[in-house]
Amino acid sequence: MSETTLPALVGKNATGGTVLRAPKVGLFSDPPEPGLLVEPGSAIGTMTQVSRRFVLVVPPGVSGRVVIAGRAQDALPVEYGETLFAISPFEGVSPAAGADAADTAVPTAGTLSILAPTDGVFYRAPSLEAKPYVAVGDRIGAGRPVGLIEVMKTFNPIAYGGAGFPDEAEIVAVLVADAEEVRAGQALVTVKRL
Repeated sequence: MSETTLPALVGKNATGGTVLRAPKVGLFSDPPEPGLLVEPGSAIGTMTQVSRRFVLVVPPGVSGRVVIAGRAQDALPVEYGETLFAISPFEGVSPAAGADAADTAVPTAGTLSILAPTDGVFYRAPSLEAKPYVAVGDRIGAGRPVGLIEVMKTFNPIAYGGAGFPDEAEIVAVLVADAEEVRAGQALVTVKRL
């Protein structure tokens, strides 16, 4: 099977956000992980059409973090122009609705957000009696947990770090309350470079 690169189509969703769309009819597979930092030329999946395979790439002028709503499937049949996923900008996020019990310092330009990698329930501390993993003003380094997401009674630590994040940063906002349900790609914590 031959393989060539093909840029995804760029569009806007109902709220004016950037979305990447299928450039052909076919079978879309190998989607990127939610929260992945992408830029022009980044591989974002494959499109199979009859006996041809295309590596989908981010088109020029688009960069940000991958936001996939719902659960990614191994292979998904798509039509021309169908939305594959959204791209959130690197900087400037607004606090999530319902984050009343969260630390709601307003994030500013130059901030980065740690996104939920999956749907689930977010916990700010390891137990009810324990101190939260992070609070506004804390300095954190790569690998330090910022919270947990529970999925089907399994608790997954959400750690600071990854592509595009500095080795150390300061917490400027915790956007989700303890025990709040979250969606994949939702901003959980906002940090700024030191």
